[in-house]
Amino acid sequence: MSRNPLTYIAFFCLVFLLTNCHSKGNDQNNNGEESVIYPMDAIQDTLTADVHNQNTLYPLQDEVLESFLEKANVFQGKKWTAKVEFPQEWGVECVERLPEGRELWLLRSENREWAYLVVTSGFGTQRILDVLPVAVNLANQRGDDLETEKWQTLRLPDGQFRTTKEYEWIHSMSKATKQDFIRDPEKYHRKTKYVEQFLINDQGRFEMAEIVDTLPDYNAVIFYFNASDKPEMWDETAPMLQSFCEENGILFEEVSGNYNRVTVRDYELTFALETDITPYIDNSGSGMVMMRKNEAPKAVNFGSYEYMKMELRRYFKIRTDQES
Repeated sequence: MSRNPLTYIAFFCLVFLLTNCHSKGNDQNNNGEESVIYPMDAIQDTLTADVHNQNTLYPLQDEVLESFLEKANVFQGKKWTAKVEFPQEWGVECVERLPEGRELWLLRSENREWAYLVVTSGFGTQRILDVLPVAVNLANQRGDDLETEKWQTLRLPDGQFRTTKEYEWIHSMSKATKQDFIRDPEKYHRKTKYVEQFLINDQGRFEMAEIVDTLPDYNAVIFYFNASDKPEMWDETAPMLQSFCEENGILFEEVSGNYNRVTVRDYELTFALETDITPYIDNSGSGMVMMRKNEAPKAVNFGSYEYMKMELRRYFKIRTDQES
């Protein structure tokens, strides 16, 4: 029986398509990986390692992860002091575009105790040019010894990264006296602090930069609240607290959103401080973040006027006789 030539053509086309699709499927299975689309966003100005961080981490391809682990311990600046095991499980939080097609990746360990910035060549190649640890939050206890290490990084307005590295070691004094401590304090307590600054150079690598501190001494408070859930007493309490701040030379700003980019200005508008308060606030929804130059910020949840004024006095070291 004769068949229409079009029947043969359709049959062979169907066989070709099925074979091609099967081949592509096998290639993808052989590679064992699918490309991941990472969220593109500006990396925040304050980088901390928070074990409660719940941000989604996107998987690294095996080749990129292997390259990162090879480079992770090779960087400029002081290495960590705490005796801990370096994690092997990592993910990408977000990616920021850089000039000349390069990309800046924010990587976090799965245990959320480490954060790195990674510069890649971009253009889909995902080749790592350089790495920089920007935040750690480590604790390690062995017998009577407890060591903790915390690094955090502030992104400056000119794009450079300033990392503060703090390490503390404490030996239990349960079997010691006060005189033992006076005679040899380092036997029971040691603490170090380093501040380093880095820029991304023309080759896409992190380079240690000279620290030039142009910020004047400042005291500042950011009062924050959720616009959809403002506390009942906010409109009465906040103005009184802000008046107290003004009387004591404390800069302040009130915000109800965009917590990652808050600008505080002085009363003559000659000085501006840009900051990110998201690492310091919790789910309470309202309160204040107090900060002063060269000191760690402190957050206080919203409460009564007397309570919050007491916290302001304590943080800024305001004596009663200093008040107007």
